[in-house]
Amino acid sequence: MKFIKITLSLLLAFSTASANKSPIGWGRNTTGGKGGIEYHVNSFKELKDALDNNGKPNSPKIIYIESPINGSEDDNGHILTSEELAPGFSLEKYINCFSEDGSKWLDTDECNKIEALRLEGAPKQAEQIMIRITPNTTIIGTGNDSILEEMSLQVKESENVIIKNLSVVAPNDLFPEWDPTDGIKGSWNSEYDAIVISNSTNVWVDNCYLSDGKKTIDTTPFTFGKYIELHDGLLDVVNAADLVTISNNRFENHQKTSLIGNSDSKTTDRGHLRVTIYNNVFVNCDERLPRVRFGKVHVFNNFFYSETFNVGYPALTVKNYFHDDTVFPQYMIGLGVESDVLSERNSFNYGGNNEIKPAEDIVVYSYGGHIFHDNGSEFNGKKLDFDTLAKESFKLKVKTKMAQNAVSGKKNPVWVNATFTTETFEPREYYDYELLDIDSVNDLINKVPTWMFNGYDEYETEVITETVTVYETEAVDDTDDSEDSAEEVDDVEADDAEDSAEEVDDVETDEAEDSADESI
Repeated sequence: MKFIKITLSLLLAFSTASANKSPIGWGRNTTGGKGGIEYHVNSFKELKDALDNNGKPNSPKIIYIESPINGSEDDNGHILTSEELAPGFSLEKYINCFSEDGSKWLDTDECNKIEALRLEGAPKQAEQIMIRITPNTTIIGTGNDSILEEMSLQVKESENVIIKNLSVVAPNDLFPEWDPTDGIKGSWNSEYDAIVISNSTNVWVDNCYLSDGKKTIDTTPFTFGKYIELHDGLLDVVNAADLVTISNNRFENHQKTSLIGNSDSKTTDRGHLRVTIYNNVFVNCDERLPRVRFGKVHVFNNFFYSETFNVGYPALTVKNYFHDDTVFPQYMIGLGVESDVLSERNSFNYGGNNEIKPAEDIVVYSYGGHIFHDNGSEFNGKKLDFDTLAKESFKLKVKTKMAQNAVSGKKNPVWVNATFTTETFEPREYYDYELLDIDSVNDLINKVPTWMFNGYDEYETEVITETVTVYETEAVDDTDDSEDSAEEVDDVEADDAEDSAEEVDDVETDEAEDSADESI
């Protein structure tokens, strides 16, 4: 069998350097806090005070992050714990309130008290760590200490915001929920995205490093057959947010990465959720790269890399692992209801081993989306008919949904009667952009974000290099349904588009939709 090798390097010392000075794409008119007051902050309290901007939160301001800042820190510098937020609660006590296999809740007075404490603690944590980013703001890092952790940046009902040159670590939910009925074998569900762009316009997230940090999923207890998932999304765009550019970022070691649109029933998202995603690197992120509903989304010049054998973040598909249309597989680009997605000159890479080899159905997966086109991308260094992959995934989705509804008696959603098309929107009608050659796209893994790599010789650095074998796969066979993506709807989206989906509240639950992570 032929193979190619990919070398992944991580520099552990940082230097500061700017990426693009202005955004390309839908968020091209974003200027942030240009011309405003400058703040240099070193604590969570100072960050909140800077966003208030001396009682003028909507006026322009530039906030420089000079030290690591922890959102669990109170005004006295103390890091709050779950026991302090909800005295008497502990995750261990909560786990012990289920049967040994996690299938049943022990309905005792003590366990019901623990559950009440969990429900009491969750909003307190939300109030502590969720911070609203006010309009006309630039938040920018100044060096390797520019780290935001244990906080959820809420770009909510805002406009003209830039988030740049930062390391952003996904917050950990101190009060996660185990749901034995979620998915085939149950799921851990957690709140709090690292960055949420909600009902906001003109937002640019650039040159950041977003990840689970040191608290990767495989560092949590293995409970009920799974690691406890304490994270939600890394960067979600929801609730009619619009005119967003996401560029030059590195997303690494995360499960549910980037959701664009959070409910099939939220038709108010129509005409919004226009997002450009370019020059980003996605390494060992299981899914939602992105997952789109309603929006016109342009994904170009991005480097993707996933592995079948990763301990914490295995990427497993229907074709190479599940062999079942009703599971929740991993995927890179997810096509949801009324989405319009153009993919151009991306490099999709998928590493496997002899036990679980890579399969091309990792690249694109339909949740009812039927408008998609790819121009010039590659899979493991080879050309591939990505349009056919998307078409066959959609056809299988329709088949599965109609079969399910025939049994349940539910009404079929409108999209089952749609015809798949490659006639996507044309970005050049709205903005100018240039495509990199595929070799330059592959080299992004050694360049993005720039502050991790440029000028690193000025610092003492350590480079960890891992070479993995990526097995080549056969070209897609558009007559074989077994090669298409799995069709079953995600954790909460078990009902049709007509059914009312849970509204995402201020904590941005994002409905935990796409996957219960049955791979673990």
